[in-house]
This record gives sequence, C-alpha cells and structure tokens, in this order.
Amino acid sequence: MNNVRLRKINSTITEGSLSSSIWKLAMPMMAGAVLQDLFTLADLFFVGRLGHIAVAALSISGVIIAVIMMVAIGISAGTTALIAHFIGKKDYDSADNVLFQTVVVSIVCSAAMVFIGLFGTVKLLRLFGASHEIIPAASEYLRISFIWSVFIFLFIGFNQALRGAGDAIFPLKVLVLANLLNIVLDPLLIFGFGFFPRMEVAGSAAATVISRALGVIILSGHLFFGHSSLHFHKGVLKVNFMIIGRMVKIGFFASFEVLLRQLSLLLLLRLVTSFGAASLAAFGIVVRLRMAVMMLGLGMGAACAVLIGQNMGAGHPERATESGTKTLKYYELIIAPIAILFFVFSPHIIGVFNDHPDVVSIGSSFLRFIAVTLPFLAMALILSRGINGAGDTVAPAVMTGIVQLGLRIPVAYVMALAFGLGTNGIWLGINASDVCQGLAMMWYFQRGFWQKRYHKQRAILEQGSFITV
Repeated sequence: MNNVRLRKINSTITEGSLSSSIWKLAMPMMAGAVLQDLFTLADLFFVGRLGHIAVAALSISGVIIAVIMMVAIGISAGTTALIAHFIGKKDYDSADNVLFQTVVVSIVCSAAMVFIGLFGTVKLLRLFGASHEIIPAASEYLRISFIWSVFIFLFIGFNQALRGAGDAIFPLKVLVLANLLNIVLDPLLIFGFGFFPRMEVAGSAAATVISRALGVIILSGHLFFGHSSLHFHKGVLKVNFMIIGRMVKIGFFASFEVLLRQLSLLLLLRLVTSFGAASLAAFGIVVRLRMAVMMLGLGMGAACAVLIGQNMGAGHPERATESGTKTLKYYELIIAPIAILFFVFSPHIIGVFNDHPDVVSIGSSFLRFIAVTLPFLAMALILSRGINGAGDTVAPAVMTGIVQLGLRIPVAYVMALAFGLGTNGIWLGINASDVCQGLAMMWYFQRGFWQKRYHKQRAILEQGSFITV
C-alpha cells in the first residue's frame, strides 16, 4: 500500500435497499447542485439592482461563460464514470490515479481559457450580437472568469470525483461554505464598500472566483490529508496517458453535448436580442430559473450516474437499470409541484429579479411555457446523466444535436418570425425540443443500448496498459 490513511468507503451503493441508496446520494447531490447554481442566482439578484442593462450584460456573459462549463462538465463526466467503475471493482489505486489525471487535464484546459480571456472577450460578445451598451460590463465579467478558470475546473472536478466515489457529504459542506462567501462578497464587490472597490457586474465574477478558489484549497487538503474516499499520494502523482485518453473520449461527447446545448441557446439568444433589451433580460432570468430546476435534476442525475457506474463495475446490471428507473420516478415527484408554482406565480417570481414591466410580462410568458414541459425535461436529464455514469456519452450528444439544433432552432425561428408570434414562438421551439428529447432518451434507456457500450469501455480498460510519465 502506498497510502496508510484510512479510506472512506460507501458500500451501500452496490448492495442493500436501492431506494435508500438513491436518496442518501441524491439529497446531498441535489443540495450541492442547487448551491452550485446559487452562485449565478446570487449574482443575478445583486446585479439586478443595477438595472436591466446590467442584467442583460450578465445574461449574455452567462451564456458565453458556459464554454468553460462545457469543458469542465466534459472532464467531470470522464472522471465520474471512471472513478465509479474502479470503485465498483474495488480498485482504489486506479481510482486515485483518475483523480490526478483530472488535475492534469484541468490545468491544460484552463491555459487555453486564459488566452481567450486576455484577447477574445470583446470579439466573442460582438459575435453573439451584444450591443455597444452591454459590451463594457460583459467583457470585464468574462475576462475575470476566463483568466481564473482553473478554479472552476478544479472545483467541479474534485466535487465530481468524490461523488463518483460515493462521497456526497464533504463536497456539500464545501459548497455551503463557498456559497456563503460568495453571497457576502457579491454586494461588497458589486456596489463597493470600505476598501472594496465598486466593480459592478465584474464584481460578481470576482466574488465567484474567490469563493471557488477557497473551495479548491479545502478540497485539496481533504484529498491530501483527510479521511477521504479518494487519496492524493506519491504513487499516483504521475501523468497516465491511457486514463487521460479514456477521460477525453468519454468527456469529449459529454462536452460536445453541452456545446450543442449552448449553440442552441446562443442561436436563440441572437433571436431574442432582436426583440430588445427587455426581452434579453427576461430571457436571462427565466433561463437561470430553468437552470435552477435543472440543477435539481442534475443532482439526481449525478446520483443516478454513480449508482449505475458502480453497480455496472460491481457486475450488477439489473440493479443499475433499476437505479435509473427509480431515480427518474422520484425526480418527477419533485418537479411536478415546481412546475405548478412556476405556472401560477410567474409574474411574482420574475418580479423578484427585475420589476421592469416589459421584463415581467415577457418573462412570465416564458416561465409558463417551460412549466408545461418540465416532466419531459426530467426524462432527458436523469437518464442521460445516468448512462453517462456507465461511460456512454455518445447517445445523449447525438440526441441533443438532432433535437435541439434540428428541431428547436427551426421551430423557434419559424414561429417567431414567419408566423409572427414573437418571443412566444421562441418558447414554443424550446417546448417542442424538450418533449422530443425526453421521449427519445426514455426509449434508448429502456432498450439497454448503454449497457453494451459500457462493456466495450470495460474491456478496453481491463486490457489496456497504464502508460505513465
């Protein structure tokens, strides 16, 4: 043994009551996902006090910053799938090795983001139709976020690594602390107080970066010295090209799926922008509220991914399948009352973030549209994340491309422009894609194609050699 520290092992994932295992993982993961999104909601709340132009700047920046998130999610998908596989097999040294490769890939990716932050923010904003009144604030926000993106990568990577190993509690504790710091720093850096400068929109980016940096420091200490499910130690501090190759292959399609989602969102953004700043502000608010609901699903989906990944690794395919079915059922029970609240109280919900009459009117309409199709969105979220845990990221990416680019965008543009429905036509395009993607993912999961892809992945891992430097 290279490491004399005790290792924290969660053995209930592959044995015992499945419902109990789902909730033990899902509750802290849902809380963690909501707290992760609270970073952006806190930013939106405080920036909203600066006016609808500032909200519009934050909205368009948030869509572009998803480029970082796209890559980070790709890395974490590969991390989660491989760690869950090795933990299920009880091959803990290999799981530790995957953790270190996550650090290597994160550092390499953040270097590319720094270059974009230094030289490309204004060009990106112009490319996506930002007006001259929005660009100054938005470019400063993007510059800070891109230059310090290494903390975003490591924060997400460490969190997902621990969750893949079955530890959802410690990452939650760190998220709580990071969010508290973010909420304290947001008003101080946005509005200025004492020795804190008034940075306005850029202050929200600085607060988020500082909070995530603190989280990375705490997580690193836990992995190096704590009673953790994964360990950093001398034996794994080597670059492993075989593991990186598998991470990249799994993560590429996970990133590509997010890229397709963001491309769809950006094409919609250009259309929304043509209807004015109030429409853009309303779109930004509702997209973030929708994301808050999705974060609950992503938390449940993350639990599903760990359950499927570890049970497939342990040789329990029936329990893996049942994990997906039961997790979806539980999330549908959660999302139904949220959909009702969105539909009934939409003007009041939008008004919390901005009280401009046009923003409230347009935003209320959008919120009611998405409330109707939230159950179908649940199918796509839970099952796609679940099969990602088995290393199958290809199918969700293909479905996303077909539905969101081949269906959502044409329907939105035709309804909004050709049929003269305006922004309501855009909302109809989003609804159509959510319904089709949810049904397609349900069909794919029930047919069991993802298990065949897992067995191909496992064969490669078991016969491959560990090439390190």
